[in-house]
Amino acid sequence: MARIKEIALHRAYLLHSRPYRDSSLLVDLLSEEHGHVSAIVYVGKSKKSNKKGLLQPFSSLQIELKGQSDLKTLSQLEPAEKSLQLSSTFLYSGFYLNELMVRLLPENIPCPELFHLYQSSINALSQQHSIEPILRRFELSLLEELGMSIDFSSIDEQLLEADNETAESSFEDGQYLMANEQDSNTFRINEPKPVYWHFIPEQGFIRADGTLNFPSYKQLHLQEIGHGNFTDANVLLTCKQLMRQVLQLYLGNKPLNSRKLFFNRLAK
Repeated sequence: MARIKEIALHRAYLLHSRPYRDSSLLVDLLSEEHGHVSAIVYVGKSKKSNKKGLLQPFSSLQIELKGQSDLKTLSQLEPAEKSLQLSSTFLYSGFYLNELMVRLLPENIPCPELFHLYQSSINALSQQHSIEPILRRFELSLLEELGMSIDFSSIDEQLLEADNETAESSFEDGQYLMANEQDSNTFRINEPKPVYWHFIPEQGFIRADGTLNFPSYKQLHLQEIGHGNFTDANVLLTCKQLMRQVLQLYLGNKPLNSRKLFFNRLAK
């Protein structure tokens, strides 16, 4: 009796699709095994095509890919789980994550950690968790996957190297104790002005002194971002501004469609 050959399927999500010839789609997938993959899938001409119905954003799929070239053929497709339902700003946030990966993530390079972060991110969006921390963590992880991670520890290293020890005792966020001139047995807390830093491409963080025309970011906020602390709304805003500066370097001048969709919705 002939043995039935088992086909090893693996998990994937659809990032983007567009028509290809008469009865196929050209799709971008995030695959657990292969990372960002481009593939052709035959869907037929019927509007009720089963494959076309399965190929929806934020649907967990089981797929089989064939082909030796960069452009694969999606030969088998099955649902892995029930499709996630995203709506309103959560939907556009999901589209934003998808578009970032289509635009920036190289093809056919496995990235299992980013795959699982994407999976948890869209699950959190479907449950309508706070959007900003989800997006900021994903952006930082994507940069790390691309080999473009931001070294926040360089700020602390530069502070240690600087010879600015003018206080008898130091505290976080630049607070320190100074001896009271009227009473040597008491101390007062001196809070200097916040320190700001620029992020310079291919160089990293340098202390802002007003001579460079670059965005500046509050030191305390950068340190919180470096430690992954996103509980403060001001820290999240600083991280958003920093991510826009950094991602713009790699996205170029072509605007993000997901961002345009979001602003068009707000305008209605």
